Amino acid sequence: MVDQRKVIEALWFRLAKITELSFTASNGAGSGTDWRGHGRGQVEVSRCGELLLFDEAAQFTRSDGLKLPMRNRYRWGRLEHRVRLEHQRREEPVLLFELEPVTAHGLRQVAPHLCGRDRYTADLLLHGSEIELIWTIAGPHKEERLHYHYW
Repeated sequence: MVDQRKVIEALWFRLAKITELSFTASNGAGSGTDWRGHGRGQVEVSRCGELLLFDEAAQFTRSDGLKLPMRNRYRWGRLEHRVRLEHQRREEPVLLFELEPVTAHGLRQVAPHLCGRDRYTADLLLHGSEIELIWTIAGPHKEERLHYHYW
């Protein structure tokens, strides 16, 4: 049986130390988007009470070579046996996932995030000092995968 509190504590400790990120975006044949490429950037972590705020600034290079600046703000919250990941849009948090431990080094969303007809799922893996977060987005016009590495 997985000691969920221990996994959450290990994740929380690592989240607070994150300074960099890299990611790859890919899509499948059923996708109507052109969200393909890779990015790399910096993460500024700050505390707001019991929350951790991730301010991400990266450069995304599309598959056609075009370079685009990218910014995101995420909010992590710690629950007793889970963590919450929210996207800060216009200062209003949007719940993306509650993630719960499924192994000593892995967490999975409790329920998918629904946005219109799109369904978002996520897996989070702990590797030494690195965190790997893999999102999939499936919908009528989307078949995408976002693969993040944080360290």
